[in-house]
Amino acid sequence: MFLRIKSKFSAAHRLPAYDGDCSNLHGHTWKVVFEVQGPVQKSGMIYDFKLLKPLLKNALPDHKYLNDFIENPTAENICAYLFDKISALLKEKNLTLKTLEVWENEDAAAIKSK
Repeated sequence: MFLRIKSKFSAAHRLPAYDGDCSNLHGHTWKVVFEVQGPVQKSGMIYDFKLLKPLLKNALPDHKYLNDFIENPTAENICAYLFDKISALLKEKNLTLKTLEVWENEDAAAIKSK
């Protein structure tokens, strides 16, 4: 069984390897969709949403300059970075991050699945 949670964060970046406007400093309000898998516990839940939502939200780089920790912060590289970071957090809770979607805007997303 899966849980799906949506969240968002605002962050600035520039794409140093891009020949165009996105090589300039700019920002987005990124939407993130998490699909988390785990065993259903005796409680009837995989994990309490009340605990899972803040855990995931706090892992997002809200109001950060993404180039400080991602060399070329394309949507694809941001997705891969967050997938690895959040997978490690969830593993401690006996959960698996199956899919992560990072939406740059309402029409374009990068998606990573396990």
